[in-house]
Amino acid sequence: MKNNYCTLLVVLVIYLFQGGAAMAQGGSIGFHATIAEYDGDLNGNVHQYYKFENPKLGGALSLQQYLNPSFNLVEKLSYNTLGYKNSDRTLGIDAYMFALNLKLRYKFNNGYIFKEDATIAPFITGGIGVTLLNSKQDTQTSNAVITDNVYAANIAAGAGIFFRFNDRVGLEVANTVNSPMYDNWDGVDAGKDDLYLQYSAGLIFKLQKPSDQDNDGVADKKDKCPDTPSNASVDSAGCPIDIDQDGIPDYLDACPNQIGLPVHSGCPDTDGDGVEDKNDRCPDVSGLSRFSGCPDSDGDGIEDAEDLCPNLKGLDIFKGCPDTDGDGVEDSIDKCADTPAGAPVDATGCIIDTDGDGINDVEDDCPKIAGTKANKGCPELKPEVQQLFQKALQGIQFESGRAVIKKISYPIMDAISKVMVDNPSYKLVIGGHTDNVGSEESNMTLSKMRADAVSNYLITKEIDPLRLSSFGFGESTPVDTNETTAGRMRNRRVEFKVEYLK
Repeated sequence: MKNNYCTLLVVLVIYLFQGGAAMAQGGSIGFHATIAEYDGDLNGNVHQYYKFENPKLGGALSLQQYLNPSFNLVEKLSYNTLGYKNSDRTLGIDAYMFALNLKLRYKFNNGYIFKEDATIAPFITGGIGVTLLNSKQDTQTSNAVITDNVYAANIAAGAGIFFRFNDRVGLEVANTVNSPMYDNWDGVDAGKDDLYLQYSAGLIFKLQKPSDQDNDGVADKKDKCPDTPSNASVDSAGCPIDIDQDGIPDYLDACPNQIGLPVHSGCPDTDGDGVEDKNDRCPDVSGLSRFSGCPDSDGDGIEDAEDLCPNLKGLDIFKGCPDTDGDGVEDSIDKCADTPAGAPVDATGCIIDTDGDGINDVEDDCPKIAGTKANKGCPELKPEVQQLFQKALQGIQFESGRAVIKKISYPIMDAISKVMVDNPSYKLVIGGHTDNVGSEESNMTLSKMRADAVSNYLITKEIDPLRLSSFGFGESTPVDTNETTAGRMRNRRVEFKVEYLK
């Protein structure tokens, strides 16, 4: 296993030296000794450093590139070992890791704060990279492996001082906090990334190279494209390479070996649907980006591959097939495909007739009680009930000018009560009416009070108040002239209308 790490180290070192070979004038290389200190879930992330309880020696190799008086770009490959144990060794970790970071360094010896050639030059630094993690438990009872060659992104930030010996050599000391973006490398996943502090001291040697302003590896005096970006692959003349000749240089071309489009960073879109081929599940058929380039021919929001009716706009619940009348029954099994919106239907899509009277529930005023079509689905009143209510029109008498029912009217009231008891589906609407003697206001009040009196009488006979409603109409709806005694008598009445509970 350690041989693999050594191989990785050699490869990465070669990479760094190759990067160094392409660096512009002003670059430097550094060799560092390091000590790392743990700060994570096992010690409660207390951020108490400089204890050196379990010091272990590591090392690092760095390359620096001068950017301008204030900034350097730093590549640093580190090998760190660290450990932690609590006082009774019930918690502990033994870890070693490789970290390759790319950091930006801000130099205080930038000519604004300190002189550029200052002997003592403080700096701060920050960047990102990748860490190869290997760790195991280190307790009295376990040394189980926690991580084995786990790669994680890394965030690094720190500060240090560079001591200049001469124009070529100096000593750098630095402290860097590293945060691998992998919380479980200490065996505890508490939702907060664990840290370690790296103390380092190393010698820095300045490299001398020909001037290469654009950092493309071609000296300025031979470079025909002196302003190419530093990440561009260039030819011997220093100009960006474009292998597929699509007009997009390889450093900007995500598909450098395929002719592509600028909008897709050089990658092709064969069917021209705006979805580049590498992300297109249907690269030869024009489609939609929401379906990764696959089509939705009928535009119903269901891609054709999942649509049982790809040429008919339909619903997701029916796998893309239609329900024209919106009754919840798809057209293919709907025997009544034009039912009105909101109508209750059966499994075949036809309107339900709950009471079986031949009148569907939408047109049936009494959908739970069998009735007649002439009465809109409600039962016809029995002749004797009709006669009783007709008799009650003038048969219910009140004390003059009052809302007190005369005892002579009790038999009729009791008969009405019995009808209500015998027909529990009835709901009775009671309307009180007067002649035009007196003011409209007083007549309206009296008619309402008399209708209420009838309702209250029926309630005393144990008729549910929810089955009764009473209204006063005063003199507003006469059935005869108010110019004669007989007409006024007919206008003074109590009317009953039967409705049905639904």
